[in-house]
Formats: sequence, structure tokens, C-alpha cells
Amino acid sequence: MSSRLTYVPTMLLIFLLATFPLLPALAATDNTSDNPAPDEIRTNFDYDVTIDGAPSEEIEELILKSSRLEQLEDHSLPSLAAVRRRADEDKDGMDKVLRSEGYYDNKVTYEIDETSETLDIKFSITSGARFRVTKFDVIYEKAASTPETIDLDDLGIEIGMPARSAAILNAQRNALTTLANRGFPDAKLLDQEVIVDFATDGMEVTLSIDAGPRLKMGALKLEGLKTVEEQYLRKISEWQAGVLYDASIINALRRRYLRTGLFANVQLEPRTGDVEGATVPVVMKFAERDQRTIGIGGSASTSEGLGTQAYWEHRNFFGEGEKVRVDLEVAEIRRGLRLSYTKPNYRKIDQDLKADIEYKHENTEAYKEDSIATYVGLERIWREKWVVGIGITLEYANIEDDESQEDFALAGLPMTARYDTTDDILDPTTGYRIGTAIIPYLGLNDISPDFLRGELDGSAYYPVLKDKRLVLAARGKIGAMAGESANDIPATKRFYAGGGGSIRGYKYQTVGPLNSKNDPIGGRSLLEVGFEARIRITEDIGLVPFIEGGNVYESMVPDFSDEFLWGAGLGLRYYTAVGPIRFDVAMPLDRRKNVDDPFQFYISIGQAF
Repeated sequence: MSSRLTYVPTMLLIFLLATFPLLPALAATDNTSDNPAPDEIRTNFDYDVTIDGAPSEEIEELILKSSRLEQLEDHSLPSLAAVRRRADEDKDGMDKVLRSEGYYDNKVTYEIDETSETLDIKFSITSGARFRVTKFDVIYEKAASTPETIDLDDLGIEIGMPARSAAILNAQRNALTTLANRGFPDAKLLDQEVIVDFATDGMEVTLSIDAGPRLKMGALKLEGLKTVEEQYLRKISEWQAGVLYDASIINALRRRYLRTGLFANVQLEPRTGDVEGATVPVVMKFAERDQRTIGIGGSASTSEGLGTQAYWEHRNFFGEGEKVRVDLEVAEIRRGLRLSYTKPNYRKIDQDLKADIEYKHENTEAYKEDSIATYVGLERIWREKWVVGIGITLEYANIEDDESQEDFALAGLPMTARYDTTDDILDPTTGYRIGTAIIPYLGLNDISPDFLRGELDGSAYYPVLKDKRLVLAARGKIGAMAGESANDIPATKRFYAGGGGSIRGYKYQTVGPLNSKNDPIGGRSLLEVGFEARIRITEDIGLVPFIEGGNVYESMVPDFSDEFLWGAGLGLRYYTAVGPIRFDVAMPLDRRKNVDDPFQFYISIGQAF
């Protein structure tokens, strides 16, 4: 009995001791329940950010990109304390951005206006003077032989330039790259000393570099080859053994091998244990691609009907990168078979010999054609981005149009040039393209005329958003022809407009002069323009509103005697690994009675231009 009485008071005492520390907090909670704190009333805090005093628009943009408040502006914060923490983080981030741009004596402050429902967060920047590079030295340590002095131009440095962090980092990379191109491929950075002088607003930089041993390039060794002839790769390498090690030569050769299209990968084997003055072998290891490819594709449109295309290609037919390709097209308005051959690096590096023979049958509202043509020519890469070509063509065609049916025999001398800086063949998002072709034709029989045909076309692509989810695209094309009247020139050589690759919304070839049956007759000159806004909705789906216009003229050059015909529409894009599949619906804005349909649709692979 006595033990039970002892147990109860003991448990009561333990309970009181355990709850006693909580009593003040419980009392405080109870006392303030009628007057809760502002932070506890609001469950979220929205805000607007403004920045005053940025030294330039470019730097303000960098600051906004680094700002967490700006990046997460659509996501409210749970408390005022959280807003202040993020503002403090942004203040530190802005200081780092300003210092990286050379403003080492900057000051960043902020104020938060809590009187409105949406907080106003205002950052004020006092940038101070922009510091300049006043001295830049490169010193060598642990070097058996001292490299020749590196010019500041090689480093991308100019005394007096803004002391930007990016410029200093680039100078480090440029120093090591320059040494690698001058016999020191193993050079590495040991230390970097940066002195910022607030008295003179200047920066002094010293790079300490271990240059490593000076080396020479020895024999070129090629490993991993299976079907590609080693002798061919040696011929196009233009390799010189015994010269000072030059990493730029090796990198250029690696890119040349990859550009052949024969290899999935070309790797430079690492070196070890080299000593001063050694002549070292350069070992490249190859992984060959599959040399044969079969492909098939299709297209559809209201004016051109259904079509299918197939090809077979061998990219190493004789073991030296020779490309043999067979293309077959079967469609409602055309059928064709083409055999082509390319001999790469013919007589000169980056110069290709091209030859093909093609049979074509085409039956459109403008003409009916059965033809056979052959071409032999040279194509050469010039200044990296340019591809120029010249060749000879021979053509024989039986052509029937509204007025007659004739057999034409023509010889041509096509001269072409292309310039391309775009990032993708089927779906470009940046850069531009320019192409031109001038072809003098010589008639080889009595009915065939002599004439000159020229074209110039171009397109440009501009990504509005950094993630390329909105790309503006524009194109233009102009054509002119001299030598004969339009009626004397074979119908297949005249200019036409309208259709999926031209002015969408109009039937194939129907933009331009028409005969009494409203069939197109073509002309001697042409002018086209087009504009698209390519909007990527998701990773796989996109929308493309577009407008295109142009006309074809009977005169030698466009004379604008007839106004442009405009078409507009909307396209759907489904993005795949091989390129976007496009579905476009377009309507003619200048619809002609008894000529144009209310709309046209087009399905194919790749962007319209």
C-alpha cells in the first residue's frame, strides 16, 4: 500500500518538471492569439525587383541572370525573413558579377518596401571606377628549355583593357595553347598571381607555367582501321615528321579525318614519359562508322500529291572514302532515278570530284518532261565556310507544254557557291546561308536556244530566347535569265513559284504568268520572300506561324509589274532524332478566282527552309 502512494506523487512530480519549461511559451502563444505577428498572418510574399546604377545594359543583363530573386520571381516566398535571405544572396552575387567585369571598388545595397501587398525590392549599385590591366607577365618554372616569349596578342591581352575575369581565364588557356603549338604540349599552369591596386584602379597579373619538355613530332601511327585504306589517310594527312610539336596541326588533321564521314571517332593516344628534345610518335586511334546506309522518306501535299523517296549509299566504295549513292523517287507528278559518285580529296585536299547521271519523268500543269542528264565537276571547300564548284552538264529532254512538244539538247557550265554558318541542316536555329548558281546553257540542236540562268538565295535564323524555344527565320530568293524570250526557253528551265518549297498556300508552280486555261507558263525572273516564327512548345512539339510572298515575271529581271501574291498559315512540328516532321496548312491571301483553292497542306521531314 505504501509503495503505491509513493509511486503516484513521484509520477506527478516528473510530469510537472517536464512541462514547466513549456509554460512560458504556451502563455506567450495564448497572450498573442488575438494579435498575431504580420509574418504569421501572411503565408506568402510576392515581390518585384528593380536595379539602379548598373554601369551598362550588358552588365545589368548579367546581374539579372545571376539573381535568384529574378529567376524565381513567379514563386512567392513563405516569410519576410526568406525574402531577406535571398536578397542577401543576390547582393553577394551582384558583387561577384561586378568584380568579374572589373568593378572591384563597387558597393551594392538594397531596400525592401513592405508597405504594399507586393514587396518592392530595390537594389542600388555604385560601381566605382572600372579597373584596367596595367601589367601582364608570363614566367616559366621547372623548364629545361625556356620557350620564346609569348606576345600579349597571343594571349588576347592588351595593356589598358578592362580587368575582366573572363579575359584573364582566356589568357591562361591561350598561353597553354600557344605553348602546345610551339613544341610544349605538356605545359601546365602552376600559379596565378593577381594584384588589384585600389590606388591606381589597376590590375597586375603574373602567370607561372611549367612548360614541360620541348618535343618534336615523329612518325604518324594509325590504329583501328578495318575497311579504310591506310595509304589514303596518309596521303590526305600531308604529314611532316621531325618538325616542332604543334597541337594545332594534329587537331586540324583529326577534324579532317572526321569530316570524311568514315569515322565515328578519332582519338589522339596520350603520351607518357617524354624527355627534353625527344621526337615522339603521334598515334591516332580510329573507330569506323558503318559504310552502308539505306533510307526512305515520304511527303504529301494537296497540289503535289503523295511521294516517296528512297536511297542506298556506300561511303567507302573503293576504300578511299568514295561515295556511291542511288536515289529513287516515286510520286504522283514525278518519277526519277539518280546514280551519283563522289571522289573526295581529288588531286587536292578538300577538293571533290563529283559525277552523276539522272533519268526524270515529270508531269505538272506547266509541262510534261522525260529527260536524261549527266554532270561531271569539281567542288572545293574555300576558307572553311565556303563551298565553290564548277562542272559540265549534258541534257536531253522531250518536253511538252501548252504550245508544243520538242526535243531539247543542252550543254551547261554550272558555277556554284554556298556559304553556311547554321548549326543544323534540317532544323537550323542560328546562323545564315547564302547560295548562288550561274549556268550558261548552249543549245546543241536547232530547237535548243543559248541562254544564261542565275539564282541567288539566302536564309537567316535568329534565336530570340536563349534556350532557342523561339527562333525567327527569314528567307529570300531572286532569279534572272538572259538570252531568249520566255517562250523560246525550255519550259523546265523557266522560273516557277508556288508550293511547299516556295510560296505555301498556292498550288505547285501556279504563282506567276498563266495561260488561257489557267495553267502556269513560267517566266524569266523570280522574286520570293518568307518569314517564320518557330515556337517550341515542348521538347517534341512546336508551332510555326508563317507568311510567304513572291511572283514570277516574263521580263529578264523582276520588274514588279505584277504585285506579290501572299500566302500565310500555321505549321505543326514533331521533333525527332533525324529532324522535325512538319505539317503545314496555308491559305492564299490573294486568292484568284478559278485558280486557287481555299487552302493547301504539306507534310514532309525538315523545316521548310
